[in-house]
Amino acid sequence: MADQPERVSAREIADFLATLHEHRSVPATPAASAASRVDILAWKASLLGRMATNTRDPETRATAAAARADLAAARAELAASRAEALAESYVLRTGGEH
Repeated sequence: MADQPERVSAREIADFLATLHEHRSVPATPAASAASRVDILAWKASLLGRMATNTRDPETRATAAAARADLAAARAELAASRAEALAESYVLRTGGEH
């Protein structure tokens, strides 16, 4: 039998919620905010994924799947933003076109 992930503790949920509150209340640059958002979504997806592993409830599993999809989308947006910034820096350095 495959190893089951450790159950999510109340402490982990409290830590996540405290970090989420801090993230929402502290202004950050757009780049730092996007990276921080990815970190928050990864933590959320991890917690929900562990919860879903320990249940047969389809709604819980769907919520975990949605969290993983949100994380994938945020990672793609961050990668696209970084690629655009690199292209812009190339144009500025070389005077060329993208």
